[in-house]
Amino acid sequence: MSTDQQPAHLYRRQLSLIASLIFATALCAGLLALRIAYTRGVVFAGLLWNLFLAWVPMASSLIAYNTFKRRFGLCTLIVIASTFAWLLFFPNAPYLLTDIIHLRPSDAPVWFDLILLVAFAWTGTFLGLVSLYMMQSVVHRMAGTLTSWAFAVGTLAAGSFGIYLGRFLRWNSWDVFTQPRAILADIVHRLRHPFDNPQVFAFSILFFLFLMAAYWMLVAMMEFGRENQERLDRVDGGAS
Repeated sequence: MSTDQQPAHLYRRQLSLIASLIFATALCAGLLALRIAYTRGVVFAGLLWNLFLAWVPMASSLIAYNTFKRRFGLCTLIVIASTFAWLLFFPNAPYLLTDIIHLRPSDAPVWFDLILLVAFAWTGTFLGLVSLYMMQSVVHRMAGTLTSWAFAVGTLAAGSFGIYLGRFLRWNSWDVFTQPRAILADIVHRLRHPFDNPQVFAFSILFFLFLMAAYWMLVAMMEFGRENQERLDRVDGGAS
């Protein structure tokens, strides 16, 4: 493959990925619309807002990933700003997993609500993990494999704690700007008194392990796909 074809090829892969995520998002919206029409209630309408917040880190990582390749001053500022936005909003993506806690008998069949909540949870989590994969790729190009994995593990650990702050303490990402002292006080109190708040560490550690397992599977699938493509390229090259 020539060098002038390579960028277009990578661009098509990104479009394919984004298209799949848009399809999943549209499916979630369709399921929610169907539930609202059936029950004439808006109990789960907040899921759409949560899914929108899950798209913020995805969009931020796309900007950082594609802008990092360009080498001039303004692009560096864009990468820094996108990375900050990504870090701030990353917990909102896997946070959708915790919305399954709302599953209970209601006007809609339980099985339908289960599919609805799992669809939102899966889409949000995948948005987050894919965004992490792209950001880890950026760090890998900057600092190597070991640092990139330290970055990924640290992000998942911090994100799991951030999900706890959102689910149980009801903090939002933008509270970092609107109520920084209050949120910092909450964090410091729980870190200084771990035995008074065992749920913080139990939830954060278990959620981290789950996300780590899911992310590892995603990376393994990506590596397998790359290996398979390289093998096919070698076969095609040998045949030609």
